[in-house]
Amino acid sequence: MDEELHELRRAVSIKLTVLARLMRNDFDRHVGGIGLTRSQWSLIAVVASRPGATQRQIAELLEMSEASAGRLVDRLVADGLLARTDRADDRRARAVTLTEAANPLLERMSVFARSREERFFRGIAGEDLAKLRDVLDQLHANIYPGLTPPG
Repeated sequence: MDEELHELRRAVSIKLTVLARLMRNDFDRHVGGIGLTRSQWSLIAVVASRPGATQRQIAELLEMSEASAGRLVDRLVADGLLARTDRADDRRARAVTLTEAANPLLERMSVFARSREERFFRGIAGEDLAKLRDVLDQLHANIYPGLTPPG
């Protein structure tokens, strides 16, 4: 029985890895016309959901180095999509926020993401999605105890 469980876990692990790659590739193929990379879009989405986050917080949420997050923020600030402002609670930290110029892009990306999600999850009942979310949250907790899973 242990060998069957081992094989099942391995099959699920491989499927999760392949599905994550396929979803990233699908995103990259279909979003090219908007002019953003997946990394840039991910950062914009984080800032939209957590306005005023610091560069360090953004880096942690995206599981990337602070330097990499800083380069992405710099690029998006230069493009006029993000702004850095002083934080009242910590003079050393800067808050990152969306600019008005980012709103149309954010709306386009939200529509795009919704259409991709509808395709990805077609035929899967809401209760099954809720169970899947719970299982994925448990996997996240096993890997990162004490860290709240994204989403």
